[in-house]
Amino acid sequence: MKLHTRWFAVPTALLALIGCTAQSSSGPETPDAPDAGSDAPAADPPGQVQTDKGAVVGQSDGTITAFLGVPYAAPPLGQLRWRPPQPHAAWSEPFSATALGPACAQSEGGIGQTGPFSEDCLTVNVWTPRTGAAAKAPVMVFIHGGFFVHGSSNQDTYDGRALAAQGVVMVSMNYRLGALGFLAHPALTAEDEHASSGNTALLDQREALRWVQTNIAAFGGDPSNVTVFGESAGAMTICALVVSPLGSGLFHRAIGESGSCAIFTTPLHATTASAGAESLGVAVAAALGCDTASDVLGCMRGKSADEVIAAAPMSLNGVSLQPNIDGYVLPEAPSAALAAGRVNPLDGMIGGTNQDEATLFTRALVIDTEAQYEVAVTRLLPSFAADALALYPAAAFPTPKDAYNTLFTDVIFVCPIRGQLRGIAARGTSAYLYQLTRPTRSDELGVYHGSELPFVFGNLSLSSGMSAADRAFSNQVIGYWTRFAATGDPNGASATPWAPHTAASDAYLDLGAQITAATGLRRETCDAIAQWRAP
Repeated sequence: MKLHTRWFAVPTALLALIGCTAQSSSGPETPDAPDAGSDAPAADPPGQVQTDKGAVVGQSDGTITAFLGVPYAAPPLGQLRWRPPQPHAAWSEPFSATALGPACAQSEGGIGQTGPFSEDCLTVNVWTPRTGAAAKAPVMVFIHGGFFVHGSSNQDTYDGRALAAQGVVMVSMNYRLGALGFLAHPALTAEDEHASSGNTALLDQREALRWVQTNIAAFGGDPSNVTVFGESAGAMTICALVVSPLGSGLFHRAIGESGSCAIFTTPLHATTASAGAESLGVAVAAALGCDTASDVLGCMRGKSADEVIAAAPMSLNGVSLQPNIDGYVLPEAPSAALAAGRVNPLDGMIGGTNQDEATLFTRALVIDTEAQYEVAVTRLLPSFAADALALYPAAAFPTPKDAYNTLFTDVIFVCPIRGQLRGIAARGTSAYLYQLTRPTRSDELGVYHGSELPFVFGNLSLSSGMSAADRAFSNQVIGYWTRFAATGDPNGASATPWAPHTAASDAYLDLGAQITAATGLRRETCDAIAQWRAP
């Protein structure tokens, strides 16, 4: 994984800390029609909505109606594995949308993620306060994280009722993961009409957003007022969709929590500077015993999801399972597109980080001495280790591990996201920067990666805290997010003012125990890090 091919490299050992083992609970599958909901009432019951593929029946709690596990594309099984998402067949009877669909096939052990897992997973979930085209409520579409290999929209944290209760239509999606969503291979490139491979998951996300444009009015949403928001890998892919020509017109605002697409620099094909995304696919084909087959793709598509996932390394020769620069989905590196202003039209963008992003990833690293710190920094920033050690001297921090965590947080999260928003702001679009500093209940991890999610969704947990003060804080965060979704401006309702971020204003919102307006988030260090980039 690289932030810049000449600037930054996350070591494979760190990637493994994210919990990416190679076991999956999904086996060979054949496409099946969705459950037609034969027990569903036949004539326009409450909670029934007509989509372009047929009627769906949700379940209401008296205030919010949820439609769960609704297919947005055909099951990507058999010959459809690694192909762009295809239209789902229509159904003639009302589809029962009262239970979440399976998570996309993945290895066991993802944080907060349990089965069932399946390749037949391309579904959306919708929570709405009112159905019908007359409602025209703002729409919020969530893209989950999981470092591109784990996660789903099905986790309890992502239940959309609290957001829908604020008057928005809340949508979440599943998309293909890991080697089933990001595998490039020369044969896949050759069979694709756009000579692209390895960005199948981004095409899934685009297809889900197209489903929203086609169908969300029937659920009470306004297709001309769509905000995408996501965390970690979800935020990174949102950033990619902002610069991808394929994302144009599918959403109008964006919120990225703890993720920047600046790391997407790997080309599809090998170059003098990179082995290329296809090289990882070649290695997977060999591990599957398919590299010498007369029909390489036929052999690979004949393997179970378990076998494919087990054969895929987390990283190989600097290439990871994540979006690549294929010339179609991503015509150029997102950082270059942002710097040049080649982005899709937006009404506004929010981006931000948590104070202790690194701790979730580095908790297993042993950095007790200055010597160990220097080794770790050299692995993280091989081309700029001396600069990093000068900017983050171990003696300036309580421990060498604290120095490393601060460096990691700044280099991977804070500074790229600040730069991303400045690129958006430079073209005249309102951009809003935040940092979450409110302490969690985790003394070990602090304000760790992902700790904002319970507050954003209003689904508080033991780690976030469940007191009246925690609930009040969550309500404030939800207010900022939903006001932004409605109007493009997060301000209002007597909330602490949140000024737009530009290079000149350097403004941000400190989401702490007391929410405060501030300026200069990691200014000196981020300015210095920006100078490390090769010309």
